[in-house]
Amino acid sequence: MKKTIENNTISNEMKQILDELKSSFQNNKEVTEDVVMKMKDLRELYKEIEQPTMVKSIRLTYEHLMNYGTLDNLTYWETEEIELDDECTSIGYYFDLLYKPFNKYNREEIKEMNILLKEMAE
Repeated sequence: MKKTIENNTISNEMKQILDELKSSFQNNKEVTEDVVMKMKDLRELYKEIEQPTMVKSIRLTYEHLMNYGTLDNLTYWETEEIELDDECTSIGYYFDLLYKPFNKYNREEIKEMNILLKEMAE
């Protein structure tokens, strides 16, 4: 049964996982088994609220991170002219999009990133 989504916001549990993921990357700057497990947990929560775009995105992202250890190698950042630095990393930017996945602009960005991630996986 589909869980209802109030005010198009993610649950506190989702926010907590995203907070932990962002903190982990800010502190360690590397992909660990714990990071992948948390991303898988987050993916399951998006499945529960029937958000297939987010489910796919999270899977593509953690698979990419396991293979490359970064999202910096996506052409997306150059194409969109997004400035990345120590405060705004590619993975941090991605997690920020996931905090508000129902925002149409965030959803569009996630879809664009999905296309690039899928191309690189093939």
